[in-house]
Order: sequence, then C-alpha cells, then structure tokens
Amino acid sequence: MPETLPIKPADLLIDEENPRLAEPNTGQREAQRALALHLGKKLSALATDIVQYGLNPSDLPIVMPHASNPARYVVLEGNRRLAALRALENPELLADAVSKDVLTKVRQLSKEYQKNPIDDALCIVVKNREEARHWIELKHTGLNEGAGLFPWGSDETARWLARLGKPPQPHTQALDFLQRRGDLTPELRRRVPATSLRRLIGTPEVREKLGLELQNGTLYLLADGTRIAKALMHLVNDLASGRTKVGDIYKKSDRVKYAKDLPSSVVVTPAMSSGQGVAITTGEKSAKPKSGGRTAKTPKKRDRLIPRDCILNIPKGRISDIEGELRIVRLSDHTNAVSVLFRVFIELSIDSYITSHPLGVTESDKLHKKLEKVATDLETRKKLNRQQARAVRHASMKDSFLDPGVTLLNAYVHNQYVFPTPGELRTHWDKLQSFIAAMWTP
Repeated sequence: MPETLPIKPADLLIDEENPRLAEPNTGQREAQRALALHLGKKLSALATDIVQYGLNPSDLPIVMPHASNPARYVVLEGNRRLAALRALENPELLADAVSKDVLTKVRQLSKEYQKNPIDDALCIVVKNREEARHWIELKHTGLNEGAGLFPWGSDETARWLARLGKPPQPHTQALDFLQRRGDLTPELRRRVPATSLRRLIGTPEVREKLGLELQNGTLYLLADGTRIAKALMHLVNDLASGRTKVGDIYKKSDRVKYAKDLPSSVVVTPAMSSGQGVAITTGEKSAKPKSGGRTAKTPKKRDRLIPRDCILNIPKGRISDIEGELRIVRLSDHTNAVSVLFRVFIELSIDSYITSHPLGVTESDKLHKKLEKVATDLETRKKLNRQQARAVRHASMKDSFLDPGVTLLNAYVHNQYVFPTPGELRTHWDKLQSFIAAMWTP
C-alpha cells in the first residue's frame, strides 16, 4: 500500500513525462518553463491560493522515488502545484516563459511567500508509475460511470455558497425564483446552459428588458412577479431548446442585440423605481438609495472575535488580558493566533467557574465534559435558558458540518492540517457568547 510522507519541496521533481508537456524529457528547467507557459494566468492564480492558504490537504500529490536518486521524488500527480511552488521560490525561472503581467504578479507573491515558505509537502508515495496509474486516470479522465471525479454544476456550487452565507449568482437566483413558483421543472432546469444564462442575466441591457435590477449581488423585481417570470421563461426556453446558442451571445454586443430583439410581448415595463424593487430571493424591498444615487453599503462583518457590545465582567488577571487581546487582534490578519487564544480563553474561563462552583469535575477533565457540567449548572441557576444551554451542549458533541464545536477547537491547536477561518471563529463565538457571559456574571 502507498504510504504518506512529508517531503521537502526541494526534493520533488517535475515529471518530465507529464501529459501537459508537449516535449517530454527536456530537463527540469525546461519542464518548469513549459508548464508555466501552458498554465499562463492560471499559474499566478494557483500561486496566490498557495500563499493565502497553503497546499490543499484534501488533494495530496502522488510521487515515486527517482530511479537514480531515491532521496528525491518524481511528482506523478500534482505538477501544477510544484510548478507554482518553484515559481514562488524563484520567479526569475519564468523570465521570457510567461507574460509580463504573470511574472510581475509572481514576483510580488514570492516576497510574501518567503516570509512563510512551505517546509514540507505531505505526499502519497508509490513504488512506480503503474501503482499510481489507476488513481491518476480516475482524476483526469472524467466521471468514469461514477468512479471518477464528479465536479459540481452551477446549482451545487450555488447551494454550497448559500450554506456558507454567500448569495447565489444572479442567474441561479432567477432559476430558483422560477422553480419556487412552479414555472420551471427540475428536468427543464437541468437542460439550461448555466453559463449562457449567466452571461445574459449579467448584461444590464438584458436585465432592463426583463424588469430586473442587480444590487450588491442580489436581483430585484421592478414589476409584477408573474410578468417577470414569463420573460425569464422565454430566456430559459430559448437556451434549453438550442434556439439561442453560446456563439449567439458570446460577445457583449451580441447580448445587447439579443435584448433589443426580445419580442414586445416579453419585454417588461418597470412598475417601480430603481432602488424600490423586491428581492427575488426573499421578497423583501430594497433600501432606498441615498442622495447622489448611491445605494447603502452592506455592513462589514466584524474583524475581531468578541463583538464590541459584548460585556464581560472578568476580574483583572491573565484571563482578562486574553479577553483584551481577543478584542483587538484582527481575525483576517491573525486567524491562527485567534483560534488558539480562543480555545485557551474558553478553558480558562470554565476552570475559573468550576473552582468557585464545585460541580463534580476538575480542571484535568476533558473540555467537553466540563462544558456540559457548567452549562447544566448555569441553566439550573436560570443564567441560561434552554436554547442557550442546548447550543453549548451541541458544541460539546462530536463535530458536524452545521455544529462545529470542541473537537474543531482542539484541532486548531493540535492539527497542522486544519485551517481556521474568520467566519468559523465568529460562528463559534456567537454560539457560545451567552454561555461565556453567564459564567462571568456575578
């Protein structure tokens, strides 16, 4: 069976027989430059992602020992990532191999990368190409009747973004609207070319003819919903039937012409002014634009763990000092530091509480056990209501996608392959804020 090993990037070699290379076995330098040329702007995008997030722990490179130097490894799967790492280590390797814009971007990224370079890359080590062949084929040769990778379509992507609190793309909002009304069946929806619809809905001249307005990523109805639904279904049927093809609306000028040629029976006359429409997603009215035609800005999410309006009565000491730091350290700049400090703050707060309120647990007990005991005691003392106490008990249970809790907090401290995000940390705090405040209420 293949084994998993951390390997220094300097010991990894680009596979000179990689299918992305038109001319194999030209040497490492030329293989690097050929890959960079093949990738173009995608190389700088991948390099940006690596600088921001590191290497993807859910997609490990597959490597094999080099035939003449077993201390080094040929990368059979993951050559794009290795090319990006090489570029970050030495951007000048790309001179004359990529565009000026890409080279400039990689040079800028390299300065950031050098502050925190990747020391080891976790890799799957196989004996030879044959041992890796099946897995590489599954990844790169399509669905393979379900055994291979099954990429998300636009609908699956939209649902994922929605569950992260991000609005779906406008064309998905339109399809959801039609399906909720019963105008669009799931079967017909699957036949709609999502990219073409996205291009049309993304064109202001088309939206104007449909009675739609786009504000801060949300579509708004400026006329009767039934009338707009009829117009949208005209687009859907046009695309699903193949009457309008990708090439017909590929350019902006083509989409503007498409809007002008819409039948008068389809065109919607707005019944509401700009800024007064109804959100296609929620049915809520949009805010009135401020003077000068500017719409109200969407409030920014807080960039500190503890909200300003959260008052905690913590006596002076180390726990109070940690609270102060959690109020000033930016989540976006120091996410790892905040995650570890948050974990420490919770446990020290609980330990302080059980010291003054004997509950049959000690500081040496597991955090989840102490959480449950303290939550029960606070509920008994009427300092937490049932729902607030239930949120704490959920946090003490095994993690799920919807209820991340103690297990994930522990992983932030002990697992080098778990990466906290500002959004996760804000969610943790918001779920536990009532609990934390109750512990520090005299």
